[in-house]
Amino acid sequence: VQNLLLVLGGLLLTVAAVVFTVVSWGVLGIGGRAAVLAGFTGVVMLAPVVLVRRGLTATSETVAGVAVVLLLLDGYAARQVGFLGVDAFGVLDYSAGMCGLVALILVAYSRVVPLRGPAPVAVVLAQPVLPLLAGERSATWLVGALVVTAALDVVVVRYGRAGVRTTGAVCGGAVAAVALLFGAPHALTADFAGEALGRSVPLFGLVLLGAFVVWRLAGLGTAAGETWASLVTVGTALALIAALAAPGQAVLGRLSLDWSPTAYLVSALVVVLGATWSPWRGVRGAGMATGGSVVMLVALTVLPRVAVALAGPSVWLDTLWTGRWDGGGPWPGDATSPVDVVVLGMLAAGFLALAARGTRGRPVVGALVSGALMVAVVPAAFAMAYPVAVVVLVGLAVGVAAGAVLGRVVWWAVACAVVAGAASVEAAVYAFGGKPATLVVLPVLGIVAAVVALAGRVTVLRGWGLGGAVLFLGVDAMAVGLAAGLQVKVAASVGCAVAGVLLLGGSLWGGRRGAGWGSLSVEGLRYAGTFLLLVASWSRLWAGEVTVVEAYTVPCSLVLLGFGWWRRRSTRVSSWAAYGAGLSFTMVPSLLAVYADTEWRRSLALGLSAVVVLLAGARSRLQAPAIVGGVVLAGVAVRELAPYVSELLLAVPRWMPIAVGGLLLVVVGATYEARKRDLTRLRDTLAAMD
Repeated sequence: VQNLLLVLGGLLLTVAAVVFTVVSWGVLGIGGRAAVLAGFTGVVMLAPVVLVRRGLTATSETVAGVAVVLLLLDGYAARQVGFLGVDAFGVLDYSAGMCGLVALILVAYSRVVPLRGPAPVAVVLAQPVLPLLAGERSATWLVGALVVTAALDVVVVRYGRAGVRTTGAVCGGAVAAVALLFGAPHALTADFAGEALGRSVPLFGLVLLGAFVVWRLAGLGTAAGETWASLVTVGTALALIAALAAPGQAVLGRLSLDWSPTAYLVSALVVVLGATWSPWRGVRGAGMATGGSVVMLVALTVLPRVAVALAGPSVWLDTLWTGRWDGGGPWPGDATSPVDVVVLGMLAAGFLALAARGTRGRPVVGALVSGALMVAVVPAAFAMAYPVAVVVLVGLAVGVAAGAVLGRVVWWAVACAVVAGAASVEAAVYAFGGKPATLVVLPVLGIVAAVVALAGRVTVLRGWGLGGAVLFLGVDAMAVGLAAGLQVKVAASVGCAVAGVLLLGGSLWGGRRGAGWGSLSVEGLRYAGTFLLLVASWSRLWAGEVTVVEAYTVPCSLVLLGFGWWRRRSTRVSSWAAYGAGLSFTMVPSLLAVYADTEWRRSLALGLSAVVVLLAGARSRLQAPAIVGGVVLAGVAVRELAPYVSELLLAVPRWMPIAVGGLLLVVVGATYEARKRDLTRLRDTLAAMD
């Protein structure tokens, strides 16, 4: 309560003094003005001496604060009346002198009167002195004045008393931040290298000051000291990046291409690498994080153009649905330039340097990704001829795939495999720009993927390699069909058939070796291969515009079902492996035909067949017939009931469907636990089936 009353009283006195000086000043003459202000200021400054002797310390601190305001008002009044000719000075120079004079008075006052407030206030008032003196000069002088002020604050923190150190530290940090915020843009907007060097001088001074502060704080050996040192490191690193980048920015920004990102990138990489030599962990992490953030920002300016360049050739993929090779048009990757190649190369070099320094993490992976992106955009950046571009991308995919095959360390082999997969896809997309390239590149990529699957030293890569080989060889089979003049649907059927046969062959090979294909199970390969063969047959029927699909599917289904029944007698296999393909081969195309047909006979026959299959699966406790029959029966029911439901919805009032829906939700919500138990029971029943 006492402190609150003292603060409010001091504020009221301050307001009264300001109002008197600004508003009522003209009522008195020159002698009266001087007498009133000088007398009142002297009384207020002498009052704390008496108050301290009587033990009223808090009251004396408040009165001393009012005295500071009065001193500043004295200076304002002296300039207004031209006391001793001070009105001849400029506004900024006079303000600087007034702040410095009041600060000196407060320093002397703090030596005489044992109060805590005057000395910190003197430090605060001393902050604008040098910037105000440099205010009418160039911005470089202003930034330099701010840096010198921050250096003086460091001196105060180093040699000042305990009460002044905190104020000096706060003021020094704030002034240094202002110097950085003004100095960095000022240096980076220079038009010439010499001008940029001149503007960077204050920033280099700020860097030296920050390095000294970091050394002093981190050298304390305390957690708090290292934390504050890390914060100072962030500002110091930013100042160093701006100072180093300014000359390069001035030179490179004048070239025909915008090479300015390289200036920032070099500076940031210098900071990151330099931070690795720091003996203090917190400082090292702060420096690397700050430089890395700038590196990331530079990369973000490049990556959109790189993405556009890499996605450009996707326009050539229309071959897959048009059956024609329309490549050879405008170069699709003209969004990028040699600047992007250089930036990506510098990123890769920076990551390699970090790896050579033994930095924590795996920077070599970053080098791999950056280097691969650099090579991938080289054809577009330098407008290479189409055959050369294809050769470059295929070489990239083969080279990185070799690293995946030869790699013994899991993380390195996996990283190479991921990059090789992306490079292979990009090479395949480029290959669709011309028919000869498509027919040559896709088999090469398929063979490379097969080598990864068969010769890879890391187990997890075998399944990835097999998937890549199946993909590229299947698409190649489709491309061969298109080149031979087949329809798109027929060629797609050929591609699916080749992919399915490869998967089934891979399942047999993996089962015979007993080692499998890494993350892919032999059983899963069999299901996938069977599904692709079914898709191939359905595509062929679709291409032939067959209306009575059952004439082709039923005999094959009977053969597959008979083979599955015989296999279950000799070997313990699941119902999906035995009957899934046979049932799906007929029922899925027939269900699709039901939705495209207006006849009722097919719907009736398929519905009855689905009921029979469902009941047979339920009676024999076989999962595949039960699920396939149930799904097909539901599909037929939806197809037959949909017209009647739509007519009913149109006949009844519009509010009734909403009401019925709400009622159903209420019923389901009320019986939620019971429905949940029913669903759980159904799930358990299906899971228990063979």
